[in-house]
Amino acid sequence: MVPQTGHADEFDRYIMPVSNPVFNAEARNKTMVRPLYFHQNLPEKVQTIVGKVPVDGKVTGIAVQATIALSERFSIVAVKDGYLDSEPDETLSAHSGWGDLAAGLQYSLIYDPENQFILSARGVYELPSGDDEIYQGNGDGTITPSLLFLKGFDRLQLSGALGVILPIDSGEEDTLLYDSWHLSYAVTDWFFPLVEFNHFYVLESGDRDVPASGLGAIGTGDEDDLVAGIAEFSGCDLINLGGSNSDENRNYATMALGARFRLTEWLDAGAAYEFAVTDESHGLLDDRYIFDMVISVPL
Repeated sequence: MVPQTGHADEFDRYIMPVSNPVFNAEARNKTMVRPLYFHQNLPEKVQTIVGKVPVDGKVTGIAVQATIALSERFSIVAVKDGYLDSEPDETLSAHSGWGDLAAGLQYSLIYDPENQFILSARGVYELPSGDDEIYQGNGDGTITPSLLFLKGFDRLQLSGALGVILPIDSGEEDTLLYDSWHLSYAVTDWFFPLVEFNHFYVLESGDRDVPASGLGAIGTGDEDDLVAGIAEFSGCDLINLGGSNSDENRNYATMALGARFRLTEWLDAGAAYEFAVTDESHGLLDDRYIFDMVISVPL
């Protein structure tokens, strides 16, 4: 292991999760910048009120997350931004644009280096600042309180997150419960294979319905309302559709297999393959490739 010189260093041996990047969060309070790229394959068909509709195609995106640690217990977090390019092969139109912005605060309720354990509380507000064409910017935003933990067992790491996505306008976005889990092992000081599990549950669907123009909304500014109105699921991690039928398929889950590579004391590279373990037609993710870098600044 990397030599440890103080309590803060006791947690430096551990790593940040890779998949579900907005919600599978970091329990440690650290100053870091995290550029990331993902390539997501859309399901061949998705479940709607008129049956399964062909979609297929891909979504790619780039983003930069950042946190500023004011102490080992308190930090400011920026968890969502970026640019998305959506290219369905069937039915829907191709669009690109900016995602919503989300930021908040985090405080460690328990910070116990001797037992390699942290329990942190986080509160995040997502601003509806993104582009409608990529299913962002609807409603008045969401508030997401969550609990994050990290428990180390020498080279083994278990961490996770549990939270609730609460829309300010519950008619425009779904109310969601989520949990994320991360397990990794330090095979060497620089190689950390990992497995992760992410689960979303629709507590309450929104009220968005099919626009009066119906299928004529495809290719227009009302296409996002059409998708929300006919989908029998919620987009969950990057997209909150808020449709009136989102609760027809309440559960959506993914798994991810990957690794982190410690290139230097302040630079980690990560890669993961994430895939749906529930029916892929009940969401907008068939599978996804994620690549990131975590650039850390010591306290």
